[in-house]
Amino acid sequence: MQYFKTKRLSLAIIAALTTTAYAGEVQNTEQDEAMEVISVLGKRVSYANNSTDDSMKNQQASIGNVMDLIDYLPGINVGQGDAFGGDDYTTTISMRGFVIDRADQQLGITVDGVPNGGSAYAGGSKANRYLDVENTRWVEVGQGSADIASASLDALGGTINFVSSNPELDRGAQFAYTTGSFNARRYFARFDTGELFGHTSAYVSVSDSYNNRWIGTGSNGHSDRFHMEFKSVTELDSSRFTARLSYDDAHEDNYDYRSLEQFYQNPRWDGLTNVWTGDPDIDQNFAEAWSTLRENTLFYVKSEFYLTDSLELDMTPYLHLQNGRGDWLPPYQVFAADASGNRIQRGNGVSRTTFTHVDTNGQPILASDADLTGATRVSSYRHTHYDKTRYGTTANLSWELGAHRLRSGIWLEHQDRNQIRDWHEVLDPKVYHYFDNTPYWVQFDDDYRQRVAKYYLQDQMQFGDMQLTLGVQQYRVSVRRTDNFDAGNNGRLDSNSSLLPSAGLVYGLTPSIELFAGYSKNFKAIPDTLLNTVGEDFSELEPETADNIDLGLRYFGGDVNASLTLYQINFDNRITLLTYEELDGAPDYLSELDGTYVNVGGVRSKGLEASLDWQLSHNLSLRSALTLNDSTYTDTINGYRQGDKVAAVPETMLNLGLHYHDGNYRAGLSAKYTAEYFGAAKRLDTAAGPVWNRDVIPAHTIFNAYLGYEHSLNGNGLFKGVDLALVLNNISDKAHISGGQEGAYLLGAGRTISATVSLSF
Repeated sequence: MQYFKTKRLSLAIIAALTTTAYAGEVQNTEQDEAMEVISVLGKRVSYANNSTDDSMKNQQASIGNVMDLIDYLPGINVGQGDAFGGDDYTTTISMRGFVIDRADQQLGITVDGVPNGGSAYAGGSKANRYLDVENTRWVEVGQGSADIASASLDALGGTINFVSSNPELDRGAQFAYTTGSFNARRYFARFDTGELFGHTSAYVSVSDSYNNRWIGTGSNGHSDRFHMEFKSVTELDSSRFTARLSYDDAHEDNYDYRSLEQFYQNPRWDGLTNVWTGDPDIDQNFAEAWSTLRENTLFYVKSEFYLTDSLELDMTPYLHLQNGRGDWLPPYQVFAADASGNRIQRGNGVSRTTFTHVDTNGQPILASDADLTGATRVSSYRHTHYDKTRYGTTANLSWELGAHRLRSGIWLEHQDRNQIRDWHEVLDPKVYHYFDNTPYWVQFDDDYRQRVAKYYLQDQMQFGDMQLTLGVQQYRVSVRRTDNFDAGNNGRLDSNSSLLPSAGLVYGLTPSIELFAGYSKNFKAIPDTLLNTVGEDFSELEPETADNIDLGLRYFGGDVNASLTLYQINFDNRITLLTYEELDGAPDYLSELDGTYVNVGGVRSKGLEASLDWQLSHNLSLRSALTLNDSTYTDTINGYRQGDKVAAVPETMLNLGLHYHDGNYRAGLSAKYTAEYFGAAKRLDTAAGPVWNRDVIPAHTIFNAYLGYEHSLNGNGLFKGVDLALVLNNISDKAHISGGQEGAYLLGAGRTISATVSLSF
């Protein structure tokens, strides 16, 4: 690979790391189950995978977003617009050239193995909608591949599984209060029942969080989140039953993306305003009116049956309910008309004209050259409503048969989703964005019905020190769209996969060193939003697929553990959403899709990931992760050129962390270095000729630190213990770009401090 020849310094670092290796306290799965060992290096399987640990939780504020936990693992970059991750609209994740952002959802997310329902802003829900940081046991990341039983329609580049903590076996309660930068405050309470009836334990938790946007002051927007969780575990002689319920109600005022030029002009302002002026042309960027409102409820019951000593069955039916809204403040109203020129209140009609004034009779002034003397200025509050009901089940059967472990399973899901966009009159733009609850125009009202069926079969064979795994899976996905205004726009789109093979090898060279190699063909279903493109022929459209190859070593020592992985991925049939067009610096509010879907060919990624955990002493450990990634386009199509770098994906990242813990005191200092990379790849035509790879995102290093003290009170007083924690993020207040998508970047938050006091009862 020519790429590695140009990275000799980085390879020298990796060589040094692999000789000193990667550690991590080996943790068994919940309740000492006799299952695969999990450590920071992940499971001992035939594909690259890593898991988070307590040190990664310690260096994040409890008010923060659970998605940020994985930012310290190899191959991953998490970008947030908000200092505490309180803006789903601007959350981005990249891993091995695959991304989750507003344009693409190429990484699968599950919670306790339950599918999250997609990660898109419009109707999706990332893990932060289901989990608080305190209730997260760990996060398992399968870079490239994933366990064959994983249930996701987006897992082109791997799967991220968030594992919730189990109830404590002793009864107790916890209360915590967090305060911090940007008026941050958070209340958290959890009660554990302890063991009930000799076989059941449970907990319930509640949290309430608030913080202002880190940009600006005053009416600069905020994030407000109320969250509840319940979980119970019942252990019987030959079965286990786990029930979990989460509820999340969030109001998030958004951040806006910036160009690279705007970043250099002012890296502390995203273009949104914090003062109401009464001028709609200015107030369309008022931060409090760029909002995401979401309410999510997820419930599942997992039943595990140990039928014989060699036969196990688990079934997990689940239900997910979501409703929400996205807000914008267009500086005009819309006159939608039928073929006769009459104004309509539903549907796009045959013409749409915008107007900014009404006459003394309240009638729209449509002529561009009209006399506006005595006219009244008008504007709109645009709402997009999301409503989704999703239910399904996963079922898996495992059979130990001599040297074979046979696994088979199925995932079934039914989803009904409705999306409505309506426009409301702002009652008096001079005063505020108070609006008429009855919309003056409903732009669209669409129903989507999706059916999913996945089934798989796998054989894991053990031959002495060698483990060989062969598997195959297949997806069948059907989507129907119903346009509730125009039946002529109804559509159906099937995206069934072929048989998707996987194969893997794990070979124990010594008791401490293992070699692994794996191949998998991954699949992403065509998203239902493509059916919004009225009149387009999808007959030739193919679902996206990716061929993943991993080759690596793991070392499990006493004080040193390490992993090293080489990978290559071929990604075909890439479909992407070009982001909304800007008109005079503002979004095109009339665009139905907020962008346009195009096929941009394929992507080839190759690279190296290394992890190191070195227990320097009983109390002190060093952890590190290095990522080298080279992702390029494989076709010249739709403005992208073969051989160019894939946009907005960091190529070189290095994490270093030093952690101290002596039982009562804990402290840590970490740094993440991100080298410069190209932010845009689509051809830009200029007077001097076409420009391809451009927007060099500057390199940056972000330092974080934490301090903590825990003290147990053994007396008979009110409290059992107290815990004090201080977290500092971006200590040097470094101005940087934290992520984003092609040509549209997120301003990284400045220095952020939070402190938490936690009491146990």
